[in-house]
Amino acid sequence: MKRGVLCWFLLCKCLVLQAQQTFFTIPSGEITHRGKHFYQIQNNFWHIHSAQTQFDFDYGIGHHWELGFNIDTDLSWRKNSRFLIIEDTVGLEAVTPLLLFNMQKGVPILPHPKLRINIGTQMGTNLINEGEWHWAYKFYTMLASEFMKDWHINAGAYIANGAFTGQGNIWGFFAGVEIPFSERWALMSDATFANTSNSIASLGISFNPTSRIQVCLGGITTTPANPFRQTGVILEISFFGWDFWDKNED
Repeated sequence: MKRGVLCWFLLCKCLVLQAQQTFFTIPSGEITHRGKHFYQIQNNFWHIHSAQTQFDFDYGIGHHWELGFNIDTDLSWRKNSRFLIIEDTVGLEAVTPLLLFNMQKGVPILPHPKLRINIGTQMGTNLINEGEWHWAYKFYTMLASEFMKDWHINAGAYIANGAFTGQGNIWGFFAGVEIPFSERWALMSDATFANTSNSIASLGISFNPTSRIQVCLGGITTTPANPFRQTGVILEISFFGWDFWDKNED
């Protein structure tokens, strides 16, 4: 087990790479600043011996556009188990590991309160397979708002295929909120509503130890229509290529 945990930490150090900026599990609506980089590591610990781990890299190209890629994996340090789980059959769970291109565009509607429509996608294929290659995709649109200073409320909808979400409907809805209670601390919660394995809800806090690092910790649980019933812990670490409090994306 110690060996597996060590491998997990080494992998995180080497691949510090996931999807666009998120609350916990849904897009935050913030766009990577022009000419800057954004990195994020997210771990969903459903069991003491395994985790869903996502690595993200994004680059801001200006005019409210960002491009990047993410790697979605399932890891296990159970004794006599493969560390990197390979699933290349579309079942109740998504195909893994996935290498995905991601893109997001923000369309401003109002400056004060800040309101805009965001359109984004993730698409790619399984990184490793034992017999089958699958094309995975997700397209989404959402309304992203900031009604008070750094108070964010987002809601949207998506379509995705089974390789991305697992078997179930190809569509779903999501919503999230972030409420700061000091300059460095905030309460966050989000949820995805669908009948697939990605339908989960989370509640937790975020902390900014520096102007370029954010750490988020919370609890997660599957929503009622999810084919699985489980709860766990989510840990997310983000690295910004600009000062976190600088809101000038372009």
